[in-house]
Amino acid sequence: MNSVTPPLPSRRSSQRTPPTVPLALLLLLVVGGGFFGLLTFIFPGAAAVVLVALVLGLLFVAQYFIWGRWLYRVAVRWEATAEAKRNSSANDDAP
Repeated sequence: MNSVTPPLPSRRSSQRTPPTVPLALLLLLVVGGGFFGLLTFIFPGAAAVVLVALVLGLLFVAQYFIWGRWLYRVAVRWEATAEAKRNSSANDDAP
């Protein structure tokens, strides 16, 4: 029985795909900025509301990086040190 394997497609495509996601994000930023600009003409207090939301968002991001990234590693290191001390003291007490 002689089987013929079909040619496999190449991993690299010959055509480059356009950067659709960055373009969509840029378009979203431009349209959102335009909408915000029109909104501030109608409601002058809208800029303050967006500024407060931006500050709260930045505080959330700062909290994430401080507690979620940096201090978590510190707490894990402290716990590993305490566990090593407990294990070494338990081994020293053993007959």
